[in-house]
Amino acid sequence: MNRFKLTIALVSFCCLFLLACATKVSAATNLAVVSSVATQPNLQQTITNTLRTNPNLALNDIRVQVEDGEVDLYGEAQTGFQRALAQKFLENMDGVKIIRNKISVI
Repeated sequence: MNRFKLTIALVSFCCLFLLACATKVSAATNLAVVSSVATQPNLQQTITNTLRTNPNLALNDIRVQVEDGEVDLYGEAQTGFQRALAQKFLENMDGVKIIRNKISVI
C-alpha cells in the first residue's frame, strides 16, 4: 500500500511540474542595473549578434537600442523564460549599465 501511495504522489508531482513548465511565465525582470565601458555602436552590434545567434533563444524581430550604456530591448519571445534569458545574457556584458527589457511574450 505504501508503494502505491508513493507512486501516486510521484505521478502527481510530475503532473504539477509539467503544468508549471507549460504555463507562460511573467518575468519580472524589466530593469537590471550593471556597469562597464564600451563604445555605443559596437555595443549595439555585439548585443544584437549575441541575441540573434544564441540557439537557446527564439526571439522574433529583435530590436536593440543603446544610448550611453542604457539598453532597450524590443521584440517578441515565445515564452517568459526566453524573455528573461535574453536579459540575463546581457547583464555581464562590457558597457551595459541598465537593461530595459520591453520584449513581449506572444
